[in-house]
Parts: sequence; structure tokens; C-alpha cells
Amino acid sequence: MRAAACCTHSTGESPNAAWSIAAPTGRSSVRPALIVHGGAGPVPDIERPLRQAAVERARDAGWSQMGSGALAAALAAVRHLEDEPLLNAGIGACLNADGVVELDAGVMEGADLRAGGVAGLKDVRHPIDLAVAVMRDGRHVLLAGDGASRFAREHGIEMCDPAIFITDRKRQELMEGADTVGAVARDSDGRLAVAVSTGGITGKLPGRIGDSPIPGAGFYADDRFGAVCGTGHGEAFIRLGLARVMVVELQHGMEAAAVANGAIAWLAKSLKASGGVVVMAREGAPEAAFNTPAMPLAIAQ
Repeated sequence: MRAAACCTHSTGESPNAAWSIAAPTGRSSVRPALIVHGGAGPVPDIERPLRQAAVERARDAGWSQMGSGALAAALAAVRHLEDEPLLNAGIGACLNADGVVELDAGVMEGADLRAGGVAGLKDVRHPIDLAVAVMRDGRHVLLAGDGASRFAREHGIEMCDPAIFITDRKRQELMEGADTVGAVARDSDGRLAVAVSTGGITGKLPGRIGDSPIPGAGFYADDRFGAVCGTGHGEAFIRLGLARVMVVELQHGMEAAAVANGAIAWLAKSLKASGGVVVMAREGAPEAAFNTPAMPLAIAQ
């Protein structure tokens, strides 16, 4: 395994391409890979090594499950990230304008384009567990608020006192540079999966939902082409439909690094927004790019 701490980003905008490219057919065994990130932003210097270590622990947790497939690996990594209090997911997540933690999460499998998202959670211990339950139930893609919590209780998802998520109120009120966390995985059968989780943005309006639980905005996976997830200014990711666009660019034959760099350039040029992305093509090494001061990353392959 190896860990990565930074990536570069280009200044060119992602090019357009024809929509008529045929999907790849057939696939031999490929090299498994996992990339985990801890959010992009102005991370305080004192926290950088601590956040990097947290991401590496999550990578190790995910990689230990790779034998059970890409989905299991991505979920294990993000579930661990939800327990790292320096990151903005689960315990220690940022506070909204009312001083409350509201959590979002999303997951997608590339084989059948199954996806699940949850938003505005206050009492679900691991939001990523609920996102998976929504995906597997299959009736809906996105559940929010009280309805999502009710679904969680009915499906045996672990619940909790909302107070568990607040570990250092003063710090969480001022949190910066710890946006959405996520993981993208590819197993030896070429299956792809992505999982993301977040507390959103500090001081957000109660009920605000960002890109993290929305397929095509904050994450997307398609076994034929690749899988991606993002972190940063969620409203910009939603307005651009950025995750889906990145997978379309993989479909059109762009290399993963070019897709990552182009996405960040487009994000900055079109909406003057900041953030980071990770990209996993159906073959080759995972890639990442960001236009923020830091984005802790860890890779296993």
C-alpha cells in the first residue's frame, strides 16, 4: 500500500466529447485499489498530520475488507472516517446555524447503478449505514430528516443521542477545511463503489442539503467507466452535476488524472468555487486533484 498527500491541478477546462462512445465490453481481472480522502480546505497546520493519520487509518480499515468486494471496502473506510473527530463526518462534524449537527451521506455501486442517499440526520450513529440500507431497499434513492430516521429505526440501523456528535463545541463552531469525506474502491473483479459522508458546512441554514447525498453531484460510479467523489463547495457541485460529468469524461476516453484536473479547473473557472475530487477509472491508479491548501489522501493498491 502507499499513501498520497497531494495532487496537482490543471488550468484547462474539461473538454466536450460525443455522447456516442460505446461502452467497454469484457474485462479480465484488474488490480484492486482504494483511495480515501478527508476533505479539502484550509486545514490548520497543527491538524494536518493528525488528519492525514486519520485518513490512513480509514484506508487500512477499508483495505482490510477488499476481499469482500469494492462496496465493503468503501463502506468500511467511510464508516471509520465517521468516527474520527477531527473530520467533518459523524462524530465531531460541524454545526449548523442553530448549533446542531445535521449529517448527510451517499453510496453507489457501479454494477447496476444502485445508489442511496440520506440527509439532515441528527440521531443516526453512522449515516453511511443508512445510505446503504436505502440503496438496498431500492424503493427510493434519497431520504431526509425525520423520515430517514424513521426508516433507520425500522431497518435496525444504530441510533444515538445527537449529543454524541458534539465533542468540542467551540472547535466545531469554527471548523474549516474538513468538508465531505469519501472513499472510492475497485476490486479484482472490476467492480466499483463510492461512499461519502459529511456534516456539511459550518453555520449552514437548518435543513440545508449539499451534494454529498446526491448521485451525479457529489459522487457517481459506473463499472463500465469509473467512479468519482468530490468535496468542497457543495452548491457548486450540484449546479454543475460535477460527479456525473467526470464519469462521462471517463466514458469518452479521458485519463483519470486529466478528468480530476479538468473538473477542478471547471469548478474554479465557472463558479469560482473550491474543492477536491478523487477519480478511479476502470483500470489504472486512482487520481485526485484540489484547489484548496490541503486535502488529506491515502491510497492502497
